[in-house]
Amino acid sequence: MSTIFNEIIRYKARKLAKAHIKRALGDLEHGGRFDFEDCQRDIRNSYWQRKSVNFVFDRAYDRPWSLLGSEDAIRGCRRFDVPAYLQGWRSQILSLAYNGWVNPRVVQQYGWIDEVVGQQYINTKHQLDQLDWGSAPYDKKNRVG
Repeated sequence: MSTIFNEIIRYKARKLAKAHIKRALGDLEHGGRFDFEDCQRDIRNSYWQRKSVNFVFDRAYDRPWSLLGSEDAIRGCRRFDVPAYLQGWRSQILSLAYNGWVNPRVVQQYGWIDEVVGQQYINTKHQLDQLDWGSAPYDKKNRVG
């Protein structure tokens, strides 16, 4: 029974997130300024958020924002200061950077991305450089060619 209830909570959370995203994009399109504080007030007043356990509502709500942030990173823009949006944006930029490509428009507009992504990238590269590749186990099945 709890899984059905959790699915209902996820559905309501995604529906609310999509409404907030639509509002945010509308504000941006009409020259207004989007304020996430109004959305947070809606979330705090949501019956489904109050009934949610183990962050089911929060994860389902954040996912659409994260996806939008990821899509914007590929397009080379960053539009909102919503935590889940920024998390999706940074994750996508980091993924692009690890694959050897960073959107030049993002770099030009935001410098080397931002301090969070820059530091994560530096830390990961440092950790990779510390690995002892020579003593790694060799498996003939995994050999290319």
